[in-house]
Amino acid sequence: MSAFVSELMSRGYDGVSVEDIARRANVGRSTFYLHYKSKGDLLRESIARPSAILCLIVGGDVTIEMLLPQLAHFHQQRTRGASFFREPIRRIWVKRLAEMMEPRLTKVVRHTHARGLLPSAMAALQLAEAQIALISNWLLERPELNPTAVAEALIAVTHGSLRSLLRLRPEVSVLIPDEKLRVVYQSP
Repeated sequence: MSAFVSELMSRGYDGVSVEDIARRANVGRSTFYLHYKSKGDLLRESIARPSAILCLIVGGDVTIEMLLPQLAHFHQQRTRGASFFREPIRRIWVKRLAEMMEPRLTKVVRHTHARGLLPSAMAALQLAEAQIALISNWLLERPELNPTAVAEALIAVTHGSLRSLLRLRPEVSVLIPDEKLRVVYQSP
């Protein structure tokens, strides 16, 4: 994973091959293929960890303080990691985040008995796109903006969009009942 991320940061997604990753990781290509089908699979796995906290905003009682460590990481890596906010990685990230969100969205729908405007897969894509757009606009256009404001906006945009997409009245909670969130931060 670290070999892939290093290659990705220095050469860009399109400039990296499975051979490059295997060489940097000091493993054979056959060893790579025992674990991953393609570099796309490896990218999807590498995106899952930083997406986990974003995913939890859907239906979870995520606080600003819970988001700040991940936002700080994004901010620190904004120059090296700018390729994550551009195509083709951005599209892959949005799709992966949406896949992670969809089961949580389904729980919210079940709990609220909502009749959403869109199929759940499309609603999840919309929520993921909104989150990634906010983060990328912050890092690429306004990196001086306070991360606390970005965290608050992520929560507000996600919950507001969720309410709208599910046609929920303001008094209906978008939180999954009796869920205890446990967030563990690991450096990438």
